Amino acid sequence: MWRKFLITVAVVAVLQHILTLVYKMGFHKRIYQHYPGPCRIIPDIDSGSEDIALLSNGLALISSGLNPVHMGFVLDDEILNHQGNIFLFDFNHPEKNAIKLKFTGKDFDYTRFSAHGIDVYEDKKTGAVSVFVVNHRRDHEVIEVFQFDHKSLTLHHKKSVIDPIMRSVNDVTAVSSDAFYFTNDGYATTFLARNLENFLMLAKGNVIYYDGKKMRKVVTKGSGNNGIAVSPDNKFLYVAHPVGMIINVYERNQDATLKHVQVIDMGTGPDNIFVEPGTGNLWIGCHSVNHEIMGHFQNKTMTAPSQVIHVKWEDPTRATHGYTLSEVFLDTGDFLSGSSIAAYHQSTKGLLIGTVVTKLAYCQVNAF
Repeated sequence: MWRKFLITVAVVAVLQHILTLVYKMGFHKRIYQHYPGPCRIIPDIDSGSEDIALLSNGLALISSGLNPVHMGFVLDDEILNHQGNIFLFDFNHPEKNAIKLKFTGKDFDYTRFSAHGIDVYEDKKTGAVSVFVVNHRRDHEVIEVFQFDHKSLTLHHKKSVIDPIMRSVNDVTAVSSDAFYFTNDGYATTFLARNLENFLMLAKGNVIYYDGKKMRKVVTKGSGNNGIAVSPDNKFLYVAHPVGMIINVYERNQDATLKHVQVIDMGTGPDNIFVEPGTGNLWIGCHSVNHEIMGHFQNKTMTAPSQVIHVKWEDPTRATHGYTLSEVFLDTGDFLSGSSIAAYHQSTKGLLIGTVVTKLAYCQVNAF
């Protein structure tokens, strides 16, 4: 009797897990396409625009050339050969195209650059701009730190931050010219182990704080910790979970530790998070149908939907006071495939939408 009972419980548990995976993969979803205004594809970018960081003068830095093999995906051969780059786009002149930035610094090996998450920090006193980029080097996970020179369109390499705690780094957000938080989206580094970790939805990810000298865990576990961003006043931290379809909100303590205060239920797969400087509202590039983005990685010609969600806070000074979700952009993938980030420039009402491994789009936001 007990044997039959235990077998029944095990079967039910397995079926529940499989049904949960099927639901989170989005097999049940349908796409109803709409844009917030006229949109165009920015030419000369076809190896991804995975993350975008915005400067106060309207210049946007775009990471390109991601090879996400570290996450356990089966990849198109073209993606495996992506070369990392950083592009520059000027929201003040949206009719112009993006420019590829140059790299300087004897300790930086451009040939081993696979760019993922990106963020910037502007020193208000000196005007210096520090740029932080996640780099999936074949020998190690790295966060590269650059100094941006606008006049020469150059990124000068300052240092490579490396630590054994960096297992599978996804995104980074800066809180000073030296300190930052970053996410590990998982733990396993071999293909089979990582796929098993993903299938079982094990909470092997975390959030790490680096103070400029040493690292420490501030969120000890999480399933697929992805995009990370800080509020304009540095009081709150946001972490996206694509498979979980949520964004966790943390309050920052004075010692840089985090207190979990809220969960934003997205109903879709959030990737990277852009925080609007003036309002603190969130703009999020999402994967509305997760199984299609995985198919897109295997074959770039197989499209995946692109989606942008806007989170408007009822009170921008209190991130836990309530919010409203709005869908700004939704495309079947024929125009833009596999959106990962959406950066909004308030004064020009321009929206840049990046993708994991393909193109970059610009939209004029007239209504949503």
